[in-house]
Parts: sequence; structure tokens; C-alpha cells
Amino acid sequence: MSVSEGECRAWIEAVIGEKLKGATIQDQLKDGIALCKLINKLAPGSVKKVQESPMAFKQMENINAFTEAVRRYGVPDSENFQTVALFEGQNIRQVLICIDSLGRQVYSVVRCISLSS
Repeated sequence: MSVSEGECRAWIEAVIGEKLKGATIQDQLKDGIALCKLINKLAPGSVKKVQESPMAFKQMENINAFTEAVRRYGVPDSENFQTVALFEGQNIRQVLICIDSLGRQVYSVVRCISLSS
């Protein structure tokens, strides 16, 4: 499975309705705000409080809230990521895999709804 930063960025921007700021996907997602907006668009109320603080531990809280919310949404643990993977840039590939997996979950939910209608 090959997931590109550009594909993930474009999908996130389309869902949340705004452009991501920053040079790299890590820069754009590191504070967790866009990720929280993403899951809240897909499943309103998934992240109750999005931290807008520039403090590192608040940003990591956002990332953690996102990973917990996507787990509840159906992303398998094997396709999710640890907070440090994004925050410290240790495994951006795993972050992309998670976002791609979330997109597949959204598609499967929409498809199931369409088929049952």
C-alpha cells in the first residue's frame, strides 16, 4: 500500500474545508488540530475539546484524542499510530497509513448506508 502525503493532505483539506499550513505533513498535523477537526467532521463530537494551545503537551493531547477517536470509528490498531510517531516525526509513514485507513472506513460506512437505502 502506497499512501502519499499529497493524497492525505488533499483528503483532509477537502473534508475539513480549509488549507493546511506548513511545509510538510508533519508540520501541518503536529499540533493535532486539523486531525481533531477531521474526525469531528466525520463523527461529530468525537473529540470534545480541541486544544488550541502552542504547548507541546496540549498538542499531544489532541493527537492522542484523534487516535482514540479513529480507533472507535473502526481504524484497526495495526493501522493506527503512536502520538510520538507524528509529534516527533518518528514514523510519518504510519500516520499516513492511519489517515488512509480512516478514509477507507468512511467509504465503507457510506457504502453500507447507500446499500441499505
